[in-house]
Amino acid sequence: MRTVVLLDTLIDKDEALDLLDDYGKFLEKHTGIIPVWYVERKDFSIVPTTPDSDGDLKPTYAYREALTKDVHDRYGDYGCDHVVMWVHEDNFLFKGVWGTAWAYVHFKYMFELCRWDADNKTNTFNTLFHENGGHPHDTLIKKELGIDVNPIIANHFGTGTFSYDRDYVHGNSELFTYIGRKGYQKDGRMLELLAPYLIKAYGKREYAHLEKLGLMKQIVKLLSTLVSLLK
Repeated sequence: MRTVVLLDTLIDKDEALDLLDDYGKFLEKHTGIIPVWYVERKDFSIVPTTPDSDGDLKPTYAYREALTKDVHDRYGDYGCDHVVMWVHEDNFLFKGVWGTAWAYVHFKYMFELCRWDADNKTNTFNTLFHENGGHPHDTLIKKELGIDVNPIIANHFGTGTFSYDRDYVHGNSELFTYIGRKGYQKDGRMLELLAPYLIKAYGKREYAHLEKLGLMKQIVKLLSTLVSLLK
């Protein structure tokens, strides 16, 4: 799991790295996956917004696309898996939300907007977990492996039906508490259940990246040989 973290210039970098370390250990504990973070600084003091169907303000599609195009120009389709737009609360103009996730909307990435709460590390952690470690995983598994996780979850927990987004991510089930609810305790059960599928899905993406890198190295070698012959 490789994530480009676009870190607001107002966020203390050391605090962000400490939180990513805690979050990474949490993911590793429950999935066996060791996350890799590529942290880059971004100024989010001016971000164009647009209301969604609920009236909540979000960064415009064009703005998000420009951010991810810059990442794509450097990382390609599979050089990273997630892009996190991590915005300090003083720059967080996106009324009605603490974050939002768009999976496979911008290139082949999972793009996540997350609010940095300067006064509450728990809120910051939980928002990142909700958007980065919750929302995109069913789509990731479906896109990369062609597997619908809902029947798997329903069978595991002995329920008739199950909606990953509704019942797990947003806590509309007796089995799971909504991550934003007061008193929420970090819950790794879903990560543990989906771990084998997540490992395969992320592994497939990394393999595609390495395969392309291998091809690019062959192309560079051929071009170098051609240049030598032309001399």
